[in-house]
Amino acid sequence: MSLAMIDIDASTFAAAYDHTPVRVAHSVQGEALLQVDALVALAESHPEELVEHNLGAVPVELPGGEAPRLGRTGAQVLAEIEENGSWLVLKNVEQNPRYKALLDRLLDGIDPIVPGGENTRLLREAFIFVSAPGSVTPAHVDPEHNFLLQIRGTKTMHVGAFEDDETRARELERFHSGSHRNISRIPAGLEAVALAPGQGVYVPPDAPHWVQNGDGVSISLSITWRTPTTSRRGRLWSANHRLRQRGKSPQLPGASRIEDARKLAGARVHQVRERVLAGRH
Repeated sequence: MSLAMIDIDASTFAAAYDHTPVRVAHSVQGEALLQVDALVALAESHPEELVEHNLGAVPVELPGGEAPRLGRTGAQVLAEIEENGSWLVLKNVEQNPRYKALLDRLLDGIDPIVPGGENTRLLREAFIFVSAPGSVTPAHVDPEHNFLLQIRGTKTMHVGAFEDDETRARELERFHSGSHRNISRIPAGLEAVALAPGQGVYVPPDAPHWVQNGDGVSISLSITWRTPTTSRRGRLWSANHRLRQRGKSPQLPGASRIEDARKLAGARVHQVRERVLAGRH
């Protein structure tokens, strides 16, 4: 099925949705907003806390979540990206009206083929990644549905799975309880998806993956959305984390509708209690 800016077959997307990566094509690579000069200008005005960068020569396994960085501003890192060996992300660029308009154009075209009666409108976000040659993004998970669209240069997205339910539970309970997104081990069963300009990949929520940049500077646009299903699942992982800290052995989310309902009710009570306690300080 040909959409305005992203090409993906509706039946292929329906079969992959929420659990399997799938390749897509797109026509975003020529957008002026996504070229280096425009991104430098964006970095100069974007909130400082939404510009993250570090050196790109890091191991695939970086479980502590910390990587060395240059003592430069985001705009300086971007302007010198050809030579400085860095990786940079501009987070939540939808806060800028022009980038929000681009994000909405892209996801409005996807909405008609999102399966299961869902859509992309609960929480739309956009992130722009700019990477020096050879940079690595360590193994990690993200909580959203994601289309990663390659704009400039090449990179390879390695998407896999957790080696077993115990590892999956440990990593996702930790992450959805507020810890960093990096995971402790390279995912199993990796599929290498090579990306060039005009190509992209759908990555389902919580799928472990890592990224290897090519020989030139890479620019990628990540457009993401959450749904009631992903939000509910995240609350269940967090509830399991609290239960495990109390010596319990909770079932995985989705194993029991009754237990899931009890956990969500308990999570609401926990949230109210936390707000009350916060209000006392």
